[in-house]
Amino acid sequence: MLIENHEPLVQVSMYPERILTRSWYYGERLPGSFPEVWLREGVYERLIAAAESLPDNLRLVVWDGWRSYELQSELYRILLERIMSQGIPEAEARRRASVFVAIPSREPESVSGHLTGGAVDLTIADMRGHYLDMGGSFDETAEHSRTDYYEGTDSITARDNRRLLVKTMESAGFSNYASEWWHYDFGNRQWAEKTGAANAFYGYIEPPFKWQTL
Repeated sequence: MLIENHEPLVQVSMYPERILTRSWYYGERLPGSFPEVWLREGVYERLIAAAESLPDNLRLVVWDGWRSYELQSELYRILLERIMSQGIPEAEARRRASVFVAIPSREPESVSGHLTGGAVDLTIADMRGHYLDMGGSFDETAEHSRTDYYEGTDSITARDNRRLLVKTMESAGFSNYASEWWHYDFGNRQWAEKTGAANAFYGYIEPPFKWQTL
């Protein structure tokens, strides 16, 4: 069940000492993207707690948070068309696409995680801005994007870095989406389902700003 708490969206770029922002899809010039990354206020506070729990020589780097409906639709369209171009039937293509990009929805029972401001895509970097080796890149639609992919393998560095990200985020109350090592939720429908919480408290939210999108 969704019981909306009406927390506002806030900018994520206000604490560069521990949290860097790089608006990924704005860099890709995708329709509906913004130069700033936004999250619900409570999510941002927990992100600060996560960042401050890291060793002093490490910082979080946030690529994406709240998304407009336009951007969510564009991401889903791009991936669906890419899969269907391989000759895969539409029904199966939609199933595969939804593993990595949620079907665009504003409805409370099926609202896409990023449309709530309660989902965040991120990684860890050192103080010189070098990303830690996670054994894969952001937004890769591949098996090795699964968070636990390197468990039981010889790729110790990637395994340990993913473990560090999981520990850091879960300690602040986030849940991880198992198919994407970079994706974490708090307060939305996906978080409630993963953690067994009685209610979600972030539903679809419109932007509180007047910036022109791409």
